[in-house]
Parts: sequence; C-alpha cells; structure tokens
Amino acid sequence: MRKIIFLIAFCIITSLSLPLVTAENTTNNTGPEFEVGLYTSIGFGLSFHGFEISVKNIGDSTAHNVTLTNLSIEGNVIYNNRVTKWERDIESGTTLLGSPNSLFIGIGRFTATMTVTCDEGIFGTGSGNGFIFGPFIIVP
Repeated sequence: MRKIIFLIAFCIITSLSLPLVTAENTTNNTGPEFEVGLYTSIGFGLSFHGFEISVKNIGDSTAHNVTLTNLSIEGNVIYNNRVTKWERDIESGTTLLGSPNSLFIGIGRFTATMTVTCDEGIFGTGSGNGFIFGPFIIVP
C-alpha cells in the first residue's frame, strides 16, 4: 500500500514540475493585409468626394503607396471611374479614409465594390451599401 501511495505521489509531483504547454516564438511578419469597406458618411457626389473608402491595414508591416485599383458600383448611379492613388503609407493597425476621384449622381440604393493594392503587391477587396439621391450620397 505504501508503494502505491509513494508511486501516486511521485507521479503527481513529477507531472506538476513539467510544463503544461510549451510555447515557441512564432512571430510571422506577414506583411500588410487590408480590410476594405465604405465609411459611414453623408456626401455630395458632384465634388469628387461622394463617399469615403475605409482601408485598414490589419497586417504586420507598413503598406506603401496605397492605390484604389478597381471601383465598381451596382445600382442606379452614374460615375466616371478613375484610378485613385493616395500615395500614403498605412502603418500596421491604422486606417486610411480616402475618396475616389470620381463624380457621382443617381437615385436609389447602390453597392460599391473596391479593390486596393500597394507597392508590396498585396491587395484587398471589400464592399459596402449606400443610398444616392441626385448628387447626395448616404452611407449608413
């Protein structure tokens, strides 16, 4: 009986001295990564600032010279699509609010899909909904 109690006590003491989880240093720098969407706003579509695009860098490093490479809008909206280069760096964890270089006019609901890229070759795509009445744009 003493041998069994000694063996159980030995196993318990030995198991308590061993680490339960071994953690390795696995810091992966994945580079920039984007979260893209429409920023909640009320705008005027005839001033080249109809709405703002929110681009958040959720990666580990800075994104250089962020560019809006594609803007497509579904709905009753007339716009002239131009590529927008903000030429700003977005550090990790920060957000850039930028407007597309385009005029907007229309009526009704719309869905905007945006694609952004940077000098590092990383791209991100996002979409958002809004409402347009003439040149007035509301993004809830």
